[in-house]
Amino acid sequence: MAFQNRILSTGTVFNIEDNGVWSFADLNGNGSQDLVYIKTRNTGTGRIEVHGSYRENGFQEHNVHTGTAFAIEDNGTWLMQDWTGDFKADLVYIKTRNTGTGTVEVHVADAASGYQTFVLHTGTCFACEDNGVWTMTKKGDLVYIKTRNCDSNKIEYHVASKASNYQQFTVHEATDFGIEDNGTWCLAPNCDGDFADLYYIKTRSTGGMVEIHAVSASSGWKSRFIAAATCFAPEDNGQWLMVDFTRQHRPDLAYIKTRSTGTGKIEVHIAENGEHDNGDDREFFYKELARVFPESHVSAVKTTVSILSKVPVVNEILGLRD
Repeated sequence: MAFQNRILSTGTVFNIEDNGVWSFADLNGNGSQDLVYIKTRNTGTGRIEVHGSYRENGFQEHNVHTGTAFAIEDNGTWLMQDWTGDFKADLVYIKTRNTGTGTVEVHVADAASGYQTFVLHTGTCFACEDNGVWTMTKKGDLVYIKTRNCDSNKIEYHVASKASNYQQFTVHEATDFGIEDNGTWCLAPNCDGDFADLYYIKTRSTGGMVEIHAVSASSGWKSRFIAAATCFAPEDNGQWLMVDFTRQHRPDLAYIKTRSTGTGKIEVHIAENGEHDNGDDREFFYKELARVFPESHVSAVKTTVSILSKVPVVNEILGLRD
């Protein structure tokens, strides 16, 4: 069953503090989700700072410590996303208040420069407002999940495309979700076609456990494909998010615990999705290959997998299915 198996519970190298944003992102381009702390207050450098611990080290080593090109400010949302397409997460600031353009702005400092060089400063087609969650898809589109003061009386999904330099809307859609604010609204880390599925991690007023609810992008955010209790008891001492931790077709549930931890350190807790579909996972695998290799290489892999899936012992060991 989904989200019933906690595959990781660990203290990390980070001491307890809450002067910024805790998240996961691929910092070194190896495909793994690293623990990231975007420090936005009380920094030693007087700048916004990025601190990271690599997953391959079990989150037990400080691997990234740096000030950035950004001066200290708190007029929007800070996040890590691979905006430049080099597989390493860049530092993104979605400025939603006190902007120079009078619109929501997107600012990016790239990972290749150690976050010292800006590669984007732009206003967008969004007017400034703060009635929900501002975020970005894996493809770099700007998304506004509107959770309050919605004309539709539903949670709304609004998108401005990266391709238009955020000057054109591609989606204005009411979703299947009624208005509520008892948890965290977020996107799937990977896109379903052109857009990302919408997730609601409900942590308050639940049936007894933290719950996961989601609607698919392919249905226009009208069809729920999961509504499940998880193995986590409700608590609110950190940040909840959906993470591509096990690299299955659907994301896993992550809880970065930043207060009242048993280890005295920042803790990482992961519950795997568990709804394992080899067919879906294989298609996701092929899509990921296509990002790096030419189609001829991907076709060769597909042919090899198809042949291997017909060998009983290989199929049994690897779980292949033609």
